[in-house]
Amino acid sequence: MSDYAQTFLEIVNHTIRKHPELAEHVERVAATAQGKGPGNARFDEVAAWEKRQFSAPSPHFIKQTVLLRNGLPDCTWVETGTYLGDTTNVLSKVAKMVYSIEPEPSLFAAARNKFATTANVEIINGISEAVFPGLLPKLSGDICFWLDGHYSAGVTYQGPQDTPIADELAIVAQNLGNFGKTVVMVDDIRCFDPSIPEYANYPTLDFLVDWARANHCKWHIEQDIFIARKP
Repeated sequence: MSDYAQTFLEIVNHTIRKHPELAEHVERVAATAQGKGPGNARFDEVAAWEKRQFSAPSPHFIKQTVLLRNGLPDCTWVETGTYLGDTTNVLSKVAKMVYSIEPEPSLFAAARNKFATTANVEIINGISEAVFPGLLPKLSGDICFWLDGHYSAGVTYQGPQDTPIADELAIVAQNLGNFGKTVVMVDDIRCFDPSIPEYANYPTLDFLVDWARANHCKWHIEQDIFIARKP
């Protein structure tokens, strides 16, 4: 067995042990990624990741594992950027409630239809910086945020900002006192370098670190995800 295959199986087995309720989902993803099922694009994604010496960005199932491991038990999740709803579906298996925000009309309509019978998922149409001020004051208890609502070409929504992260975090900070334990996860940290022309509208990584420190959060980075935790 290759080192890659061994590592892959260890990740899959760890995820199933940690989250047995997601065994069916993880096994389906693993089978597809190894070319054992339909949709072998996932295999290509993992193979390309290995070719890049496992540099960012990671395959989606890797990022989903990071979310599950760093998330809080039986909490409310707020997700920005529903896209196809794959991560929304994973979160719905462990969350008390998932609020997922998608501004692109066709993606919103598809997600609303996909989760029409999922009682603990609400799909909200709008840009997160407009939705947050009305949504967050209504929330209490332990909260996890998955902030992935940035423009990334293709069908994804291009709003007034390539990334609304500064506005999102400002509104989160205003409401932290209403929450219990809080975890904020920000995707695609490699983009937080405005010296690169295509990321010129992103803040710096220092901005995220300063936000975490100002709000008394411990922080670290895993798999291109910035994770800030407030006890």
